[in-house]
Amino acid sequence: MAPDPIDPNDIEALKRRIAELETAHPESSGSIAMGERSTRVEGPNSGSINTGTQIVINYRAATDTPLSKEAIAQRISRYLLWLQDQTASIELRGIERAGGAAVVRLPLERAYVPLHVRPMPRIEDNPIPGGHQPSHNDLKEMDGADTNTRERDIALNQVLELDNHLVIIGGPGSGKTTVLLHMAWALSSSLLNSQAEPVKSRLGLTVDPNVLPLPIFVPLASFARYRRNLPGHSEAQQRTLTHFISHHLINKEAGFDLPIDFFQRLLKDGQNVILLLDGLDEVANEDERAEVRQSVEDLVCGRKEMRVVVTCRTIAYRNGRTALGANFREITVQPLDFDQHITPMVQQAYACIHPHDAARRNDRIGDLLQGITRLEKERRARQGADTHALIDSPLMVRLLLIVHVNNRTLPDERAELFDKAINALLQVDYGHEERDISELSTDWKLYRDMAQHLALHMHQKGRDQGREMEESSLQNVLREEPEFIPHIEGFLSHARQRGSVLEEREGVYRFIHLAFQEFLVARYLHVITGGAGRDAILTYLSERLDDPWWREPILLLVGYMATNAKPANEFLNLLMHSGTAPNTRFSAAELAGTAVLEWRESGETIRGKCARRIVSLLRDRDSVRQSRPTLRARAGDTLARLDDPRFDPQRHHLPADDLLGFVHIPADPHYRIGTRKEDMERVSKATGYEVDDFEINDDPTPTPPFYIARYPVTVAQFRTFVEAAKYSLKDQDALSDPGNRPVRWISQREAQAYCNWLNSELCHSPALDQSELARLVRDGGWRIALPSELEWERAARGGQGEAIFSWGDPPDPNRGNYNETGIKDTSTVGCFPANGFGLYDMSGNVWEWTRSLWGTGWKKPEFAYPYDPGNSQRENLDAGSEVRRVVRGGSWHDLRGDARCAYRSRIRPGGRSSNLGFRVVLRSPPVESLCTLVL
Repeated sequence: MAPDPIDPNDIEALKRRIAELETAHPESSGSIAMGERSTRVEGPNSGSINTGTQIVINYRAATDTPLSKEAIAQRISRYLLWLQDQTASIELRGIERAGGAAVVRLPLERAYVPLHVRPMPRIEDNPIPGGHQPSHNDLKEMDGADTNTRERDIALNQVLELDNHLVIIGGPGSGKTTVLLHMAWALSSSLLNSQAEPVKSRLGLTVDPNVLPLPIFVPLASFARYRRNLPGHSEAQQRTLTHFISHHLINKEAGFDLPIDFFQRLLKDGQNVILLLDGLDEVANEDERAEVRQSVEDLVCGRKEMRVVVTCRTIAYRNGRTALGANFREITVQPLDFDQHITPMVQQAYACIHPHDAARRNDRIGDLLQGITRLEKERRARQGADTHALIDSPLMVRLLLIVHVNNRTLPDERAELFDKAINALLQVDYGHEERDISELSTDWKLYRDMAQHLALHMHQKGRDQGREMEESSLQNVLREEPEFIPHIEGFLSHARQRGSVLEEREGVYRFIHLAFQEFLVARYLHVITGGAGRDAILTYLSERLDDPWWREPILLLVGYMATNAKPANEFLNLLMHSGTAPNTRFSAAELAGTAVLEWRESGETIRGKCARRIVSLLRDRDSVRQSRPTLRARAGDTLARLDDPRFDPQRHHLPADDLLGFVHIPADPHYRIGTRKEDMERVSKATGYEVDDFEINDDPTPTPPFYIARYPVTVAQFRTFVEAAKYSLKDQDALSDPGNRPVRWISQREAQAYCNWLNSELCHSPALDQSELARLVRDGGWRIALPSELEWERAARGGQGEAIFSWGDPPDPNRGNYNETGIKDTSTVGCFPANGFGLYDMSGNVWEWTRSLWGTGWKKPEFAYPYDPGNSQRENLDAGSEVRRVVRGGSWHDLRGDARCAYRSRIRPGGRSSNLGFRVVLRSPPVESLCTLVL
């Protein structure tokens, strides 16, 4: 078991620890013993001192210091011993150990489990022809037959080989800090022991051990506080990250006696250093985050060889001015996998908790893993097979461990899990032996009340100011309640010495994780505010319903109330109809729906009410037009999990009307496809892009009547086909999105197979044969097919003549899901207003396959305008795989120019992409009968 950490300001204790480590590890005493050439140094710090390490050489080259190579190496060794000690273990608070220790320390060497991450490619790594698109996943890059160039998940121990400048983003408690601690530990261990291990296996670095970078771990929140406390007349140099690092490590955590300019010199050179910058999101407010982000960019500018890894919570990184520049490669932490991550985490934790009792250890491991499996299975049964896992992060695993050890069982709800974890953290001082339970002090309950009082006060300050509080302010807040006053010092002492739910850093307090703050806010609202009734809670929340900062407290509030079914149902009925403006109405309905899904005993009645409420808002044109697209998209995903009542599962998940969601488009003898020459300037002015020559057309093309689907084909509809037809789908990711989003990752061949199947079902399926659509197919010989680009464009314009977009001329990110809309993914069909024909998502969301051919080339179509419907080759479904097909409509990641009704793009029929789907038409009778299933 790793020893307790040392207060970095306790110099004497640090010296004693270094002496202990030198005794235990004489092979690295006082040295970096990594080179073949070494010099023996006698004295109290004797050891084999490497004189060839690049760290020493680079420092000596940058300064005229009188220190010898041996002296520098000796002091670097002391720094590395200190860093190795600081990063050697993971803390698991809240579990009472024999002897009264309040913290289980899991040795990092044994307990660390590499997580999975997804690297995002740089745009410059995959240049886009024409240079007009911002996304790496453009159709032009997905053009090959059956191609699939998505980034695949990799283990976190491989990321350092990807790039020198990385930013690791992930959700709360996803293990980002632990990643940096592990990097620091592995590098310091290899440097000290003159070995490629553990760096080679742990971090994937295969470089010569002599040139391994020196790890420097820095909490960015500390840098922000340092800048905040500098006097106004401070020199510009003092505000730099370089200056702070030196100040932070040399002045604050001295003990290794490095020269005052040591880190500044190495950082200036930029080589043989790896900066591990933790918690960009933990910087207190957006203005400071922007300043810190700029400081990081200033430091790395011009230093391509310097390795830098930054961590940040996803929601903070995506919002405001936090995101780092294009020279940083983005790495996203993925949810935990049960077998690869959760199981070894539990096994290794219990190996440390019960190291000498194998039978007990194995029993507890099995019980906890079975409990997690049960939790997730029941959750999927309530919320649907596609719902995300509850236990998806290392934080959730740690909470489970705390609760499981202390309670010997797991709760069924997330709020109850947090409640038990916080209680355990606060009670840990008092022991857990049966004979002691009746004698437990009541202080922990008072401390919980004090903590929740602080939590609400901090949260009320908002996302930018609500994460931390200086001690003087904290004391003032607690003095607001007379009963707290006699206990303030004990409460703060508990936080300083034991950690508990609060932690103290340099006189500033914050909750050990934002999730604890969020739960305690929820508890306050239920226990204190709720004492005046449910209306009092909703009155308090009325202006906060659409604020992401308050989302988790509201969900946890419902979960906390759900221990009593009747009050919880009554509150949810009020919540789902709350809100005075479109944004708050959508947010309230979505929050109610999500809370219902998380509540095990909610029941079908309340689920149905929540679903119908969301649908009613989506059908309210004014609510849709006046609300934020991101809120509607989130509500749509919740609607999918509630079972979207717009679609009938008994009728193949098609819309529940007589025409099965198809809309009649009347004939137009004068329709003109494409863009007229006289409209080119108008289109360019509206979109900011020039019109391609192959889009110009002044000749009318008569269009016959047809029917077209109101929505793109959804995931649920396509899944019904795959399962019913036992179709061998090449890319299973096509079925991974919520069911009411448009299906994607679909080739044209697969889209045609769906059309063939639906034709057969309309002829033979009892669930469909009474519909008007079935009669047209069965008796009239009409056929379900992919639209021609003529049919698609006629429908997209919504009867508005020469409209640029499906809604009209001006670009409007609130009317279609394209890049400027900001959703950054597909969205539930119907989240944006319908066009004049009542069709949804004709501009944006996903590109849509047509049956029209483009040709084999890229720049110039072989099938040009004017559009000749009499050319049988133009829509030849048997054309070879080398012949590109036309796709229309733009998508969630494309700029507004591609979302125009007339814009034409192209892709080979085997291509597939995260932004490519399809919708279908019902077209007039072909020559032969088409009621035969051909797959």
